[in-house]
Amino acid sequence: MEKSYILIVDDNPEVREIIHVLLEGEGFEIMEAGDGETALSLTERTDFDLIILDIMMPGRNGYQTCLEIRKNSNAPILFL
Repeated sequence: MEKSYILIVDDNPEVREIIHVLLEGEGFEIMEAGDGETALSLTERTDFDLIILDIMMPGRNGYQTCLEIRKNSNAPILFL
């Protein structure tokens, strides 16, 4: 059985940790990014099955990050 890869993008490490623990416990492979730039870098190298994206982040916000991700990925994006 192939694992599903999920990217969690949030500037709050506590939020990332909670989501990470819950989803990893369900068998998903999790990667994390603390900002939009890191998320973009990760989406260029990895095909994710789902991206969980915070809207309000410093620097590049979730909407801006989403627009850039869409240039390289069709993965579903869940706004947080």
